[in-house]
Amino acid sequence: MPDSASDPRASQAYGWLLLGLLLLFLFRVVTQLVQSVSPVAVLPSFEAWQSGALPYPLLVAFQLLILVACARVVWSVLSGTVVSSAKKGRRLLALGWVYFIAMGIRLVVGLTIASDHFWFGATLPTLFHLVLACFLLVWGAFHTTSAAGSAPPAERGAL
Repeated sequence: MPDSASDPRASQAYGWLLLGLLLLFLFRVVTQLVQSVSPVAVLPSFEAWQSGALPYPLLVAFQLLILVACARVVWSVLSGTVVSSAKKGRRLLALGWVYFIAMGIRLVVGLTIASDHFWFGATLPTLFHLVLACFLLVWGAFHTTSAAGSAPPAERGAL
């Protein structure tokens, strides 16, 4: 993506991408809630959405906190009120990559050698963990590109 500090459209592009990832996660939360209250035949069963690592009421509470936090991030990026930080961006990218790789390994192990294990075999939850990891990666990329573009020329490596 282009430098978001010099191109407001790039900042908006990051915001819309973050919003898309947020909406995917919201779909996951709402779908599991629907399946817990009034199951719909066209959607995967409640059990397919639940790894069992956390009791469902606790899971929903954490998911709501995640949704609120992500919505605040999306709003700050789309409204242009976020203050970019290369340091924050690097930390988000590091965390995002660790999270993404761990969930990628979980997915591969669950699809190959441990499909009967409650945690590894939980494919849908793992896919949505990948969505959250992508959210961190995009948010980190926004910060690193924004901060790089707004740094003085000497800090960007220019003469």
